[in-house]
Parts: sequence; structure tokens; C-alpha cells
Amino acid sequence: MPVDQALRKRAKQEGKSFNQTVVDALSTQIFGTTKSPEPRIEDLFGIGGDTLDDGFDQAIADLSKVDEKFWNDPGHTRY
Repeated sequence: MPVDQALRKRAKQEGKSFNQTVVDALSTQIFGTTKSPEPRIEDLFGIGGDTLDDGFDQAIADLSKVDEKFWNDPGHTRY
């Protein structure tokens, strides 16, 4: 594999680990530099909750409901 060999050669020349050399090469291709931009909360979750699916609020609401069977039987002995 020519890419693998080239990356291993570069890692040895620069005195870096193979993994760091791969990360640096990818960062340069993606960001134009080996220094990636600071992560932002919007990058993870979007702006204004745009990335939450429509069922998220319902799923959270369902988790807040009290299951009377377990509420009345704290030891959970009756099923």
C-alpha cells in the first residue's frame, strides 16, 4: 500500500507516531492545517436543537411517567 508506506516514512522522518502522522495528514487535507479548529457545541448538537429527532421530547416525557406497579411495590416483589 503506497499510502501506508508514505505515511510510515513521513512518521519516521518527523519522529512522530504513525497515528499522529495520519491525524496530521487528515487534518491538513480537511482544515488546511494540522491544527484543527476549536470544537464548538453547535458542531455537536446543531443550532437550536435542529438535530434532535421529532420523537425525542416524547421519549423523555415517557421516561418521566411513574409506573404505578413499581411505585406501590418498592421492593419490586410483585410482577
